[in-house]
Amino acid sequence: MSETLNTTVYDPALWAEAVAWQQECGVFDLLSDQPVDAFAARELEKASAPAAIRTDAAPRPAAAPARPAAPARAKPAAARPPTNQHARRGLEAVADIAEAEKRAAACSSIEELVAAVEDFDGCLLKDTASNTVFGDGPTDSDIMIIGEAPGADEDRQGRPFVGRSGQMLDEMLSYIGLKREEDFRITNIVFWRPPGNRKPNAGEVALCWPFSKRHIELVQPKVILAVGGLSAQTLLDPNLRITRERGKWRSLDVRGSAVPVLPTLHPAYLLRQPVNKREAWTDLLTLKQFLNNPEG
Repeated sequence: MSETLNTTVYDPALWAEAVAWQQECGVFDLLSDQPVDAFAARELEKASAPAAIRTDAAPRPAAAPARPAAPARAKPAAARPPTNQHARRGLEAVADIAEAEKRAAACSSIEELVAAVEDFDGCLLKDTASNTVFGDGPTDSDIMIIGEAPGADEDRQGRPFVGRSGQMLDEMLSYIGLKREEDFRITNIVFWRPPGNRKPNAGEVALCWPFSKRHIELVQPKVILAVGGLSAQTLLDPNLRITRERGKWRSLDVRGSAVPVLPTLHPAYLLRQPVNKREAWTDLLTLKQFLNNPEG
């Protein structure tokens, strides 16, 4: 196993500041779940203007006395599309992150952490999700598997990795002697399904990370399997390329202890690109070798 690498520190506040800067420049639509037609929004703004303003230029009868010009009235701002739910001020996001960190730090057990996540309303993904998907498997396991975000099946059942990709992962892990109910704790970086199964954005990850980090601290695993690019980037390095770095040991500092982390491909990716199953299987054999000889 390689020695601990120095990686870029993941600072949620910097992400929030970057979002605030974008918003100051007028960039909101990039944070939408769906494309936004700016031309249609402008037409809607014009159509919603008061009738007095729309007819202000109409000709008046010749005999009518001259009237003083009415003071200019500002047009009401067009309402933003309801899908653009994450276009929020950066300072508000910073406050939500600080609140998440406060709540997570106050938890001394997995049960308290689950309750804290359920009670947290700072991440707007919760508004569109059916269930909070926190974790599954024994809470005192030496092995922790961390994915990206719930999908449709996970959202319905409230459990991580229960859809097609989760079933594939369970089957692959069974070939190296691991069972979910007995041998590993499994969770995701983000606890609520993004609409349309899109990739979580940086703000959503930053809001969930304090709880994910505390989850790792409470489980105290001896090894972590980072499943998918987003998981590996959040745990290790924002610039990590999963297709290049998979199968290579890294480490995560957990309260002063270096926990080995093995990045691997996400099973959803393998369903789309089955030719890469060989690489994922190689990663699991690497994990098995470590479990059989953790000092080696």
